[in-house]
Amino acid sequence: MDESKDIQGQDGLSKFLDRQEVQTNPFGANRSGERLYRRAERLVAALHILTNHIVDSEPLRLHVREESLKLFPEILAIRDDMRAFGSPKAGNLEASVRNLISLVKMLAVATFISTQNADAVIGALDELGNYLSASSRTPIAESVRFLKEDLLNVRESSEEFIKNITDVSKVKDNRILKDSEGQVTRVHYNSGSTDTVNVRSEKILSILRTQGEQGIRDIASNVPEYSEKMVQRELMRLVMSGKVKKAGFKRWSRYSLVQ
Repeated sequence: MDESKDIQGQDGLSKFLDRQEVQTNPFGANRSGERLYRRAERLVAALHILTNHIVDSEPLRLHVREESLKLFPEILAIRDDMRAFGSPKAGNLEASVRNLISLVKMLAVATFISTQNADAVIGALDELGNYLSASSRTPIAESVRFLKEDLLNVRESSEEFIKNITDVSKVKDNRILKDSEGQVTRVHYNSGSTDTVNVRSEKILSILRTQGEQGIRDIASNVPEYSEKMVQRELMRLVMSGKVKKAGFKRWSRYSLVQ
């Protein structure tokens, strides 16, 4: 089979874009920026595939492709400005996304693409813009990240500091404490992830409380610090605990608060 045709299938496109992990990372610790860029790659590829059959002389074909390609440099340009309030660069990116939504609508109106494909692409573009807005409110949109230890442990050499780094989620501290009456008590410390889970749950519940019924992708776009799979697992826990109810199946599942 022709490799180019194989790539143009839905599964083929995802496999092609994901089959090789790119080591070059201009985003640093800015995971939101990296995810935004990878989402844009899929959208730009989809728009090029959808317009392949349109004649080269059609202005709409040219505009869609040119505007979609602008997403790459615009996302790269905001990698250090995602937390900046009212950033002009972020505003330019949002304007480009909105312009692309209109162009895709025109493709559907002109019957160059189906309304089904148009709805899918428009939804993904709108989610891209929403993801940008949500990312600006999270710490993972910063390209530089400090730990408190980095700023306080100034007397330690770099080698000693590296040796002392430990995954706190696996630390177990068994201490023997002696009170004033001489009784010995063994205290077990096991640092778990309960607090993290509670924070994640509260964020999801807050989204459902303010925005009503939502799909997994809708919820995940509001908490870009968590992956969709992590959000899905948390939703399952909330459903089992009776705090959230689920309607629909698989990708059509919708979640809302239990009244």
